[in-house]
Amino acid sequence: MNRLVLAAAAFSLLASGAAAQELLADANKDGKITPKEYQDSRRNFLMRADTNKDGKITQQEWDRAAASTRMDLEERGVDRAGLVGKGGWFQAMDANKDNLVTPSEIDAYTAARFKAKDPNGDGVITRGEAAQIEKAAAKTVK
Repeated sequence: MNRLVLAAAAFSLLASGAAAQELLADANKDGKITPKEYQDSRRNFLMRADTNKDGKITQQEWDRAAASTRMDLEERGVDRAGLVGKGGWFQAMDANKDNLVTPSEIDAYTAARFKAKDPNGDGVITRGEAAQIEKAAAKTVK
């Protein structure tokens, strides 16, 4: 299970960890993830790449964080660890195309992702919905 949780945290790019990723964001442990929990979880995780602590992630910081995460996951034997940092997230989140990702850009990006992941549109992602997301994501990675 630790492998799944670690894989899920890896920039949310490892499809096999989708359910664990969603549950990792469940801050109050009620079995449901709200948009705020999802955004807070993603923002807090991704901003760890901001090594100079200026409130922005550069492409270089992103690449270093992805490489470090990739190496850690590969050492632990996590399947598809090589996908970390290869999904185009940096470019997708950089809304104003200034080659920097800010917390507000992460929030905007993850808000849209949350809506897309909430299959019934009720404003929460449940364990069951997370399992559905995991199954669908695993099919696209094969």
